[in-house]
Amino acid sequence: MSRAQFAARRPAPSIRSRSAWVAAFVAVGLTLGAQPAYSSDADRDRVVFTIGSPQITESSSLAVSTVDPGLVYTTNDSGDDGTVYTLDATSGTLVGRTTLAGAAPLDVEAIAASPDGSLVVADIGDNNADHSTADLYRIAQPGRGDSAVTPQRVDLTYVDGPRDAESVLYDEGSGRVFVVSKVIGGAKIYATPPRVFDDKRARLRPVADAPALATDATFVPGADLAVVRTYLDATVYAYPSWEEVASFDLPAQQQGESITVPPSGDEVWVGSEGKRSKVLAVSLPDVLASPGTPASPGAASSGPATPGQQNGTGAGGAGADGGTGGDGSSTASAQPGGEDSPAQQVAQVVFVVSAAALLAILAGLLIVAVRRSFQ
Repeated sequence: MSRAQFAARRPAPSIRSRSAWVAAFVAVGLTLGAQPAYSSDADRDRVVFTIGSPQITESSSLAVSTVDPGLVYTTNDSGDDGTVYTLDATSGTLVGRTTLAGAAPLDVEAIAASPDGSLVVADIGDNNADHSTADLYRIAQPGRGDSAVTPQRVDLTYVDGPRDAESVLYDEGSGRVFVVSKVIGGAKIYATPPRVFDDKRARLRPVADAPALATDATFVPGADLAVVRTYLDATVYAYPSWEEVASFDLPAQQQGESITVPPSGDEVWVGSEGKRSKVLAVSLPDVLASPGTPASPGAASSGPATPGQQNGTGAGGAGADGGTGGDGSSTASAQPGGEDSPAQQVAQVVFVVSAAALLAILAGLLIVAVRRSFQ
């Protein structure tokens, strides 16, 4: 068969196939254009501590204790049994483990430490959006040492059907819990009724829009503010209106899954999944520290009070295992604001040049593909 005969017999490419090529390359280009130009950790952020325990390889949550600010809590992603791991806030060393007696969580993705001394553990991960319920557990904030506790439990259902989520916030003033769905488009912040832990079951209703692919959230102590993080950045909301007031980039991490605010309230700590993952400190935008910042939500009983306002003591005990912390020393802190540093500017130029070169290559491939599809 001649080339001409073969070409005549071959079906013409459909509009759909040609559009798919174009859409694929455009999507890649938009994705490249959306990536922030990260600089080195030393230039932007400092290491608070490293999670050194081999028992914690998929840290998906982070919360500073409001009873003992020298302690930090985390949990592993799906596949664990819902154990709450207690870390030393300076070294990252594992100093305690708390198991939830009688519970069989499927995918614990988030925790929230409340000024009332409680810790909310959220079994809300649902990658396939097919779980009939999501579950909340509430326990007293653990101290050092190992223990098993029987938690309060509330079964949650969404009014608009099951969905994946990795972020939880607890307002002890109103008794509401907020869950942020994790989807690319149409993400929402959902709220329970007040005093949710007075009941066994509750419905989650959407109250505000949320950023795409949210991986954790936290209230800011001393201010009517909440922060929702994604893999790349964080959005700050006024609480309880959920009006967006600011946003800022986060440092590059293996898989940024967690965020919390230390008692100082002027920075966030962000963590990642992975072995020996580092928890980094990132300064909050200057605008949030202005004289116009609202007073603590706890004063009006509409949001969380400043961590540490509740007095209490954690249970004592020996260290949980020999996992080491390390990397407790800090490097250069993030610049408080204003213009980018010279290193950041260089990183941005390198990124733009690299992205432009890659887009040029993709454009060439696209032209070749389109020409071939019409032959």
